[in-house]
Amino acid sequence: MSPAQSPPTRRGFLAVTGGLAAASLAGCLSESPTDDGTPSPDSTPQASPNGSTSSGSPDGAWPQFGTDPQNTGLGVDVTGPGASEPALAWRYDAGTPTMNTSPVVGDGTVFVPGSGDPGLIHAVDIETGDQIWDFEPAGYASSAPALVDGTLYVGTWGKRFYAIDAASGTAEWRRDIGHRFGSSSPVVVDGTVYVGTNGDGPLVVSGPEDENEFEACAFLALDAETGDVQWDYREFGEKENIDASPAVSDGVVYFGAESGVYALAADTGDVVWTRSISTHSDSSPAVHDGVVYYGAPAFGDAETPSKVWALDADSGETLWTADIDDDSLRTSPAVADGTVYVAASSVRLCTGVGGETPECHGVTRGQLYALDAATGDRAWTARIKTDTRSSPAIVDGVVYVGCRDGISAVTTAGENAWRMSFESARDDSPYVKSSPAIAEGHVFIGASDGRLRAITTAES
Repeated sequence: MSPAQSPPTRRGFLAVTGGLAAASLAGCLSESPTDDGTPSPDSTPQASPNGSTSSGSPDGAWPQFGTDPQNTGLGVDVTGPGASEPALAWRYDAGTPTMNTSPVVGDGTVFVPGSGDPGLIHAVDIETGDQIWDFEPAGYASSAPALVDGTLYVGTWGKRFYAIDAASGTAEWRRDIGHRFGSSSPVVVDGTVYVGTNGDGPLVVSGPEDENEFEACAFLALDAETGDVQWDYREFGEKENIDASPAVSDGVVYFGAESGVYALAADTGDVVWTRSISTHSDSSPAVHDGVVYYGAPAFGDAETPSKVWALDADSGETLWTADIDDDSLRTSPAVADGTVYVAASSVRLCTGVGGETPECHGVTRGQLYALDAATGDRAWTARIKTDTRSSPAIVDGVVYVGCRDGISAVTTAGENAWRMSFESARDDSPYVKSSPAIAEGHVFIGASDGRLRAITTAES
């Protein structure tokens, strides 16, 4: 397949899962602690007191999704709980239906949007879990913000993009963009904000064609000081969305849309290359040492359901692909020390339940894969919980990844270190779509019960 070809006008692959899934999980970790009954109560949002943060130097911070502009997921100057026994430090209740967004961290403060109504953006003290401030945007944010030089950048479903002072929680500027912002987390490099948007139009098409006009999505480059659009790219298929977060490296911005992977010149938006390969809206590329790593389901009736792709960053040519045994690969790869880490899962599907002979196919499981970054050869797999929607983060030889109703820690040697399951006051258990942020000995992660959790090392 030529790397220079244009993507099709509509994604040719749609993965649909249905039916009933068995609840069992093969090969789970040993009995793990929960966050129930720990001594730290929930923090309750209050009127915003004086803000005490200033933004983020990269040292000791996790300033954006994937921690750096390349989305590698590797924390260099931060510390986490490690492989020892974990404990819940605190829970912060955002008073929102869900917290599927990923947090960012800088200068003693965790910043995270609550998804749903009310969709406030929260600043929370790392040590106490107390609220420092909150900010109410137009519409809610579904992505991790980016924290750069004392400013928090984030877009909302209400078609606005914001620059917020990280210390006070006041808007430095806001722009009506005309596009909805979904799960694409912004990346800020050299004074420019890069971010993808969602298309906007009728969910059901009926009546005359001119009454159902659909506004296509766009990929945007905004001036970080003013919010002015520096350039935009709109050559996408009809009714596409960009929910993947971009990665920026060596003057090129890389991102995935529904039809493929794109590489654009960061200063002009000109096309460097495009690839019409299978993508998943939740998976974002990671770039390291001239290679773009991307995880996605395979097209059609492939022998293996998912693949990790390694593409040459300059040309888009395929360097290697690695088969993944699981059918749900919706997370972003992380890269560290010559290894690519990616989390995936499978669900056992049963049909005809209630009849005499139900038919079941597949298994229910979650797995963390470690692949050689140069060849794609598999180094190891570690069993984690299923329904994995969270992308891995790596700090000091430990890989942290949210899965199902909690978070797991696996060493870079492939050994299961610990798992914590999250309790909820709601009737159903929370699920975790948020990706972890790590700083100052803590892991921070959101969950579908609207709570932000901080996990640290248990005291001996």
